[in-house]
Amino acid sequence: MINNVEIRKVNKILMQIISVIVPVYNVEKYLRQCLDSIINQTYRNLEIILVDDGSTDSSGIICDEYAQIDARIKVIHKENGGLSSARNAGLDVCTSGGDFIAFVDSDDWLEPDMYETLHDKMIKYKADIVNCGYYREYKKYREKCAIGQDSVYMGADVVEKSYSSPYVCYAVWFKLYRKALFDEVRFPVGKNYEDMAIFFSVFEKAEKVLIISECLYHYRQRKSGIMAEKFNEKQLDIIYICREHLNYVGKKYPKSLDVAKKKKISSEKYILNAILISGSNNSHLVTELRCEIRIKLKFILCTDLFGLYEKIILLLVTSNLWLYRKLLMMKRKSVKFDFFE
Repeated sequence: MINNVEIRKVNKILMQIISVIVPVYNVEKYLRQCLDSIINQTYRNLEIILVDDGSTDSSGIICDEYAQIDARIKVIHKENGGLSSARNAGLDVCTSGGDFIAFVDSDDWLEPDMYETLHDKMIKYKADIVNCGYYREYKKYREKCAIGQDSVYMGADVVEKSYSSPYVCYAVWFKLYRKALFDEVRFPVGKNYEDMAIFFSVFEKAEKVLIISECLYHYRQRKSGIMAEKFNEKQLDIIYICREHLNYVGKKYPKSLDVAKKKKISSEKYILNAILISGSNNSHLVTELRCEIRIKLKFILCTDLFGLYEKIILLLVTSNLWLYRKLLMMKRKSVKFDFFE
């Protein structure tokens, strides 16, 4: 027979609030699918915060429309300030008694049981962060991104194992966080790759991180990403953040230093690709990036962190830019970009 103490514990768990923050900017084509997937979650105790970041299409109107039909939705209309500004606005209005935080990009969608699954796992394992698998949704196919079995990182190894894991990427949208992790933590306004910038601030507060194998989030790959835009110097933020991480990891988490080196090399190649694909006239920057990679060739060839194919590609970057560009453009037209991205 269940006693009163157990009943109170169950009721407390059932009443736990998940605050779902959705930054919205000019996504009228995709927004309804996103919002339908949130309001129809099997976990019902949600606080859904829609932050209209100065949309110039009908996105703001759609947000207000959904607020009329679902009392769990709050809508914030603000001047355009970028993704970080919108997420911060959502964090600032979260219910003070809320228990958990989740983020959704407004052109993506969720499996119906995503938050029920993440919440149940978080309670079962007493975790501070739960990270699920996800699908990359391309126009004609989808790619599954997940581990084979659940993994738990805890104690002193939480940060190093999370940082080194290929399954715990920086993105915040396929995770559930205990709300307290974001006390005094906000996304840096005016920077690209804002998820990367807050990684250590959040994960250093966590005592246990759980990675589960289920794919519960659908991440839409649109052409309007970094590889389709005209290159601009704000995209260099990824290199600056990786450089900061390299210095920080070297001082505090030396066992993960090689991982930090790999991430920085990958960021340099990523920006090089963006420049070459966009056709931007940045020959000095291309030269600088190739030199940076060339300096690290010994590390690249000796480490097990890069596979053989990756090593060949990086050798090509430093030795024959003309051929690399040709192969990159051919890969660009194919279905997958693999390491070229």
